[in-house]
Amino acid sequence: MVGRASCAVGLAVTLLASSCTSSTPARPSGSGRTGPGGTLAQLRLAEAEDAQTLDPALIDDPTSLSIGSELFEGLTRLDSNLRPVPGLADHWEVADAGKTYTFHLRSAKYQSGATVHAQDALTAWTRALTPALASPLAAFFGPLGATHPGDPLAGVEVVDPQTLRLHLPAPDSSLLTLMALPPYWLVDPSQLDSGSGPFHLEKWDRGHGLQLSRNAGYWGTRSSVERVDIEIEPDQGKRIDRFLAGGVDIAHGFSGPQLLTFARDPRQAAQLHKVATGRSTYLGFNAVAGSGFGPPERLAIAQAIDRSRLTDLALFGSTLAAPATDLIPPGVPGHLARSLPAYDPLAAKRSLDLAGFQGEINLYFSTNSTVGRVGRDLQDQLTTATGRTVNLHPVGDFFRRASLDQLPVLIDTWTADYPYPSDVLENLLRSNAQFNTVGISDPQVDSALDQAKKALTFDDALKAYQQAESIALNENRLIPLYSGIDPYLVRPGISVGFRGGSVAYRWEDVR
Repeated sequence: MVGRASCAVGLAVTLLASSCTSSTPARPSGSGRTGPGGTLAQLRLAEAEDAQTLDPALIDDPTSLSIGSELFEGLTRLDSNLRPVPGLADHWEVADAGKTYTFHLRSAKYQSGATVHAQDALTAWTRALTPALASPLAAFFGPLGATHPGDPLAGVEVVDPQTLRLHLPAPDSSLLTLMALPPYWLVDPSQLDSGSGPFHLEKWDRGHGLQLSRNAGYWGTRSSVERVDIEIEPDQGKRIDRFLAGGVDIAHGFSGPQLLTFARDPRQAAQLHKVATGRSTYLGFNAVAGSGFGPPERLAIAQAIDRSRLTDLALFGSTLAAPATDLIPPGVPGHLARSLPAYDPLAAKRSLDLAGFQGEINLYFSTNSTVGRVGRDLQDQLTTATGRTVNLHPVGDFFRRASLDQLPVLIDTWTADYPYPSDVLENLLRSNAQFNTVGISDPQVDSALDQAKKALTFDDALKAYQQAESIALNENRLIPLYSGIDPYLVRPGISVGFRGGSVAYRWEDVR
């Protein structure tokens, strides 16, 4: 998984009228697919891309992750608030100041009929770290002291068939969240495609679709959905036509222009659901190259930015992003509705005048088309509000130059690989972190991050992470701009418990 990412959305707004159709196929009056007892006999999904793999040791794309999460499980799982709760382990104890975890497995079976044992965890995790497999997820074993293929899992102890003890080299509060995700999912060692999740795979016609059915032997709450059919349709027009004709219940993977056209019809707008992701975009001032921008100048620039206008104009009527209220995005626990500097163009110009700032503002960003639109709107906003000249600099080797402290003012994006604040803040705020492109080096921030990592409870960890971020945002070294949105279309009469993050919803929560 790659954290630093931006979402390309295709056509420019000016092409909207010519690129999208306004026709709306008629919908059937009813599906007739409701089973006895309020069950949904069939849930029909449409995706733009097929799963790359359903091997828990290799899953590295969103489609594979969403499907795999229904087939496999870890010792923990994430609830509707993305908090870790019991999964295949029904309880655990934490000792030695957060360095020892003892998990007690529940009575559960794989879809093959084999019983889940503690040894299966060690077997699956060791396999995921074999050099020959070259898993892109090896770094997820960091809390256990392994970060690269070939690293040993020295601290994993199988106490008995139902008990697993982990000895961490140092406390790490992200462990319980990571254990709910691949590569921590358990599989039947003798049948690697057999998990213990609420659904099992019946058919996979690669490039065309998948069929899955409810796992009758699942240990947990019985899903109200009996069967899931997934269509793979790369063509956006065909996918939205299938949805509008009533051929699918939930459709996903649309561009901004298409969503704008869809939402213009009030009857259809209610079917568009904006789901928070782990993506966050911000304006940053590098401590070295941007040293000419002091606290007054940075505050003035923050006051010159209208976030609502930015997402409306540059991100297609805010269908692909929401105005930021925090550096931690809403799809990651710990997000706050912070009181960021409000849009105040008069105060912005006055502050720059009082500070004696007469220079130009140079914005650097990657050549991604989305960020290009954002840059152009920021150029217009800052020029109008401050009266200063704003120059745009698309940079082909953006990440290399940013890491070398060569970009004074930059637009950057971070996408969390897993829904926990450490994956955002440890990368962006920790002194000397690889992706700390603004060059923050603050002992108070590092101390709060240390406290969060050692925290023994989820709430204490979130509180410490929020404190670290508060310190970093205090002088507007980073200015949050917008948070990512993943749009879904949902057929009337279908209720989806969207929760956001790396897995937007669970099939068993659909009604």
